[in-house]
Amino acid sequence: MRHIIYLGALDRAAMDLAAAVSASGAGFICTTQLPDLNPAMHVQLVAGLGAQSPPLSMLGPALAARRWQWLAWNRNDDPALVIAAYQAGATAVLPGASPPELILQRLEAQPGAALADVPDAAARLRKHSYQRGEQIAPESNTVLEVGAGVVAISMVHADGAEVLLGLCGPGQTLVGHPHDACSLQLRAHTDVEISFNSWEGACALPDFPLRLRLRMQQMEAWAAMQARPHLDQRIMGLLALLAEQFGEVHASGHLVNVRITHAQLAAAVGATRTTITRTLGDLRTRGELVQVGKGEAERFCLTALPANSSHLLRH
Repeated sequence: MRHIIYLGALDRAAMDLAAAVSASGAGFICTTQLPDLNPAMHVQLVAGLGAQSPPLSMLGPALAARRWQWLAWNRNDDPALVIAAYQAGATAVLPGASPPELILQRLEAQPGAALADVPDAAARLRKHSYQRGEQIAPESNTVLEVGAGVVAISMVHADGAEVLLGLCGPGQTLVGHPHDACSLQLRAHTDVEISFNSWEGACALPDFPLRLRLRMQQMEAWAAMQARPHLDQRIMGLLALLAEQFGEVHASGHLVNVRITHAQLAAAVGATRTTITRTLGDLRTRGELVQVGKGEAERFCLTALPANSSHLLRH
């Protein structure tokens, strides 16, 4: 017998979910603590984000150890929790207004479900792995989801020079682009795993509008930082955005836990590599950032984030 666990408070919405689960013939458990269950039980979990559930920093590793598939139900529609939930291992993040029927449908579409039970939108998903540095060339009508690793988005000039337009990590959505004069290029910044879906299939997923909105907001924020008048402002602004995506708490401040070279920063802010190196030295002297590690392990660490940060840090 299948059992569905709801991790959160037993409020009205949770009671509606319980009724729908019972009507489907499955068992329902509501708890605010991750329970210890028989490993042989067929368990699926819905975590109610913002509804008395454990912190994602604890929930993700605990569920990974149990090898449980789980969905996040973003009860308060908090954008700060969306990427954090995907990074913690959620297979999907559903909006707070999702009816019980949609939640059950999404549970049925999780990996491991019977093929006959998987909706067409999920069945069309296909995955592909890319090694670091490898180019990703999706069709123009394709939607991509980063499952693991980091993808770099660049614009390539006719002379071969590149402008870095952003980095996308786990849980983030990208779209295919026509092969036109924009000359956009996707490349594996690290080893990555990508899920491909059609536009029709992606639009059928209940969390797709929210993920697309977050992607648009990140693109606009990146463009706004590139438009700042002074080079040190552009560098610190882009590093702050990367800290929101890939940040971790560090003894010196906020660690940008993704490798970005001086040449890539130069490509992002429209400066030479020599100028970037000199400006980074000035920022270190002013105490605004430090560099941690060496070689491939080198990372930037911001001593403080801007007051208007969108707070997507992983805690």
